[in-house]
Amino acid sequence: MKKISLIFAGMAVAFAMTSCDKLDEPYFIEPVVSDTIPLTKEDTINFDGKSVVLLEDYTGVKCNNCPAAGEIALQLQEKYGHQLIVLGVHPKSNLQNPSGGFPDFRTDDGNEWNNAFNIAAYPNGLVNRTRVVGSAEWTTDVEEAAAGDAPARIIVKTKYDDAKRELKLSVHTKVLADLPKSNLTICMMEDNILGKQVTPTGIDTAYMHRHVFRGTADGLTWGRSLNEESLEAGMNFITNIKITVDEKYNAEEFYIVAFLADESSRKVYMAAESKIK
Repeated sequence: MKKISLIFAGMAVAFAMTSCDKLDEPYFIEPVVSDTIPLTKEDTINFDGKSVVLLEDYTGVKCNNCPAAGEIALQLQEKYGHQLIVLGVHPKSNLQNPSGGFPDFRTDDGNEWNNAFNIAAYPNGLVNRTRVVGSAEWTTDVEEAAAGDAPARIIVKTKYDDAKRELKLSVHTKVLADLPKSNLTICMMEDNILGKQVTPTGIDTAYMHRHVFRGTADGLTWGRSLNEESLEAGMNFITNIKITVDEKYNAEEFYIVAFLADESSRKVYMAAESKIK
């Protein structure tokens, strides 16, 4: 694996270990390295074969139309349950500027994604990164994406030390169908944050911000390649990371979100999330 200089937004990160190890069958195995958080039998039998969809909600604290889009995302989550994961991405524009006592949810990673996908107006979104669409079209795109069979299985295992605020995580990936060269992106998300938000009726000083993207956990904006070439059905991988969760984040509402995406087209094949506490 190539060595990469890492930049982190809002989190002190300790890389005592980072590994991405290819595994042999069977999928339920003992850990191959000491820092791996192993799967349990329950982890392996609960997979239902359904696709887990990633909805990225590009939003802003000073965007008066954004709360309505957030409500659509919540309604979709209620409908699809574990099949839909939402990330609220705040890039760097006037609508995300924290001046005036608004919360600062901007990230370098989110800004790079925003620019790469040419998102110039908010709210806007991406469903599995297939196309940029307004919130009125999210329902159609999520329905289509959720209907397909999962081409991979991802399970995120976490172990959090509250006293040290140290988080260890292992992302277990099993490839179920042949795929092009793909990257695994590992994200941090904080939910249920109280803070100011512009709405159509004025400024809500007690708005509940949901699914806030806090940056990538390993500083790799577009993820890491699981294999130098294409992925073949039956391949297994474990990716291990250790980070320190910044004290300004609420560990009670902190999640790890991981998704597998085509390295070239950026299309997301499968996603997963895990609450750390």
